[in-house]
Amino acid sequence: MSDAPRFAILRTQKLKHLASVRRSLKHSFREQDTPNADQSRTPENSHYGAGSTAEAMAAVEARLPEKRRKDAVLAIEYLVTASPEAMQGKSREQQDAYFADSLEWLKERHGAENVVYAGIHRDETTPHMYAYVVPLDRDTGRLNAKKWLGGSKALNQMQTEFADRIGQRHGLERGIERSKARHQTVRQFYANLDAADRHQIAVDPKQVEPRTLKKGIFTKEVESPEMVADRLTQEITKAHRATIEKASVSSQERRKAKALQDTAREQQKRLQTLQEPFKGLSKEQVAEVLKMAVGMQQENQRQKQERTQQIRERFQSKRQREREDKGLSR
Repeated sequence: MSDAPRFAILRTQKLKHLASVRRSLKHSFREQDTPNADQSRTPENSHYGAGSTAEAMAAVEARLPEKRRKDAVLAIEYLVTASPEAMQGKSREQQDAYFADSLEWLKERHGAENVVYAGIHRDETTPHMYAYVVPLDRDTGRLNAKKWLGGSKALNQMQTEFADRIGQRHGLERGIERSKARHQTVRQFYANLDAADRHQIAVDPKQVEPRTLKKGIFTKEVESPEMVADRLTQEITKAHRATIEKASVSSQERRKAKALQDTAREQQKRLQTLQEPFKGLSKEQVAEVLKMAVGMQQENQRQKQERTQQIRERFQSKRQREREDKGLSR
């Protein structure tokens, strides 16, 4: 059995201006140059809720309240994937099931009406789903991104909930806490992973030669050996950056033992919290409460399975239409 990381990965990015939303959507719809995408595989991408940047922008603006703060977050961009080795090891059907469950989780989290557009990129090295959510607080009707992304505690709870409810179901686990990768933007993280797979470092002999800094009629000023060394160091460091970012994913595995210990302590605390409401109740009363809870859980699970099945059927139906369209075009 491979010891490669099998982490569920969830990233978020706040978009505070309509121009930022539009720029991000153009990337999603491939309406601008995307160097890290394989154009021959772009037709395999999927879109749900909108078919173009213009349609998606209209959907976003339709959900925005007229009165809002100037610095309000207008949309949250979510990205869902897994460790590259784990994601690439899944079949297309398994990937679609993971993305369908993730989309259902987002709809439960924000309300289906606020998840205005979602899509899947299959033309990059690691398949991933992304979704655009207008962070409307259903209690107040106002934009309130802090309700979901406010502070490290909320972000930590979000990662844990996603891994527990979605990741584990698909053979994935929670990533190591305090990972440096979480501080990157959604696209920086994957652009660097893609570049790491393709990038090779080559030093041309001419780069070692001192460059002319200033040229006069009879004299010229050239780089000192120290300046040449500094320039080459900067260039090599830049070229290595993508590989370093990919290595950071694997380095998380080496910290796994400590993370498991931390998780065990956290679970013990949760267990104590769960036991608190039952203090003072008789065994018969506890049994009755648990019986009612189990019944509610079963009903919730049944409803959730129905919704998930509907999403999967739409995924499969769209894929079948894509196959039929390809067959007719040949």
